[in-house]
Amino acid sequence: MLQAWVVWLLPLASAPFVPVVSYFDRLACRWFAVGVSCATAAVGLYQALAFSEPYTEGLRGWSIYRGVLAQVQVDGLSVLLTAFISVLSFVIVVYAAGNMREESGQARFYSLMLVFIGAMLGLVMAGTLLQLYLFWEVVGICSALLIAFWTGNAAARRAGMKAFLVTRVGDIALLVAVVTLLATLGTTSITQVNASVGSAGVNWVLIGFLLLIGAMGKSAQVPFHVWLPDAMEGPTPVSALIHAATMVNAGVYLLVRMSPVLAYSSLVSGSALVVGIVSLFVGAACASVADDLKRVLAYSTISQLGLMFAAVGMGSQAGAIYQLIGQGLFKALAFMAAGSVIEALGTRKLDMMGDLAGRMKYTYVAFLAAMLAMAGFPPLVGFWTKEVVLSAALAHGGAVFALIALASVLTSFYSFRALMRVFHGTGRGGVSVAESGRLMVAPMVALVALVAVAWVVLNGQGIFLPPLSESVSVTTVSATAAALLVGFATCYLAYQARPGAPARMVSSSGLLRGAVQALSEGLGFDRLYSAAFVAVTAGLSSLAVGLQTGDLRKNVAMLFALLVVLLALAVAGVL
Repeated sequence: MLQAWVVWLLPLASAPFVPVVSYFDRLACRWFAVGVSCATAAVGLYQALAFSEPYTEGLRGWSIYRGVLAQVQVDGLSVLLTAFISVLSFVIVVYAAGNMREESGQARFYSLMLVFIGAMLGLVMAGTLLQLYLFWEVVGICSALLIAFWTGNAAARRAGMKAFLVTRVGDIALLVAVVTLLATLGTTSITQVNASVGSAGVNWVLIGFLLLIGAMGKSAQVPFHVWLPDAMEGPTPVSALIHAATMVNAGVYLLVRMSPVLAYSSLVSGSALVVGIVSLFVGAACASVADDLKRVLAYSTISQLGLMFAAVGMGSQAGAIYQLIGQGLFKALAFMAAGSVIEALGTRKLDMMGDLAGRMKYTYVAFLAAMLAMAGFPPLVGFWTKEVVLSAALAHGGAVFALIALASVLTSFYSFRALMRVFHGTGRGGVSVAESGRLMVAPMVALVALVAVAWVVLNGQGIFLPPLSESVSVTTVSATAAALLVGFATCYLAYQARPGAPARMVSSSGLLRGAVQALSEGLGFDRLYSAAFVAVTAGLSSLAVGLQTGDLRKNVAMLFALLVVLLALAVAGVL
């Protein structure tokens, strides 16, 4: 069907026209981007409504590599996620039209946004792993460039480079997996690869681990999570689109799409579960002490993605996908509300916020809905999606269920902590604050509605099965309710009934001070990686200096010797 191609080719083909439109009117490019994203969302929704049965279609004459045709794979998974991504992207681009209205570089921003949207949709619709990998790299490059959008900000430039370098580790692993499959099976067709799992001649355990590492890098899972908190230096619409709703979910999508490969080995699936549980706790713990509003949301994203990895590890593809969609909706809403607050106050620090509920009513309702959904408050979408994962954990074993339930307490705590510190208490009560403009408020209102009713849509759709609500049980609901109450009560006592008590408690204990300091620094991962990077680069630098004699004849002789060695290896067939 034509829409399977149009839905991702439309934004990609439109991106080069953004600078042309901007040439005639600097701000007209934002309306052009809004129009293109609206048309893309319409195509995505039409594809979902028209979907009847899965199929794979190749484009004749369009060869990517050695006869490997460009393909689209149209099934319940790709169709549902395409509709979700395209609609959410449209809402975020509208928000960006208001949030980024005063910024320079409009053409560059919206061009990158459209390329990213098209590449992300192309990734989801890809019928081959080679095609998926090409789009995988494009979204990574766009992400790094958008994080570093404010080129005059050194922190933003460093964050963009850091995101690019850290995610390369996972990208290399994915590339090795794709090349290995192409060399051994002679194809990278996703359907054929999944159907060939278990066949001789392929180390399927190795392929599974390579796919897992690739997913960990893109989805910011421990120990490759360090790029995501720093990525908050980028514009808020970038955080909402790329680092909450779409790109970071690409790793989860890869694991679900290639689930037969992961299921082949209990070692691989068990590793995915362990990675998910560790990331779930690390992200939640760091979010509970972070003092930067966007970093709180970034760490919570790491935690929520960990929940999806755990679902994949338990064999619950439905739990991972439903949680992916729910998290995308309420986290995008949270970032939008955070951007509204940051624009009004000019700061991201929680210590500089407070008492905003009555002065930014629309933003307050938006943030409240996002935090309640993230904590699992019924009947918002986050409650239903978490129930699917908890149900899978209950069937998998009591220990996993208990760990996820315990992490849910932390989720409830950091959600209500952010809500209370930003919108309640005393804070900056004397500061004049105005609500954001309509272009920022309208998308937030739309997402509040989606967060409230999305579970009805997900439960009633027949595209991706099983239904959302079949996993609800007394045990899982009781665990969610208990986590909600414990997290809220702890937060209320700490930040409303006895404000200042957490600070006094921490200052009175050296152990607590050390723990909070460690969590505030991301448990030292950045320090460890920086030390390793400096050690490696220093060694390479010393080697280069040692080889540089300053004598032209000696340098030419060494170069000639190197060329002779390379030629000998080539003749021997090594190279």
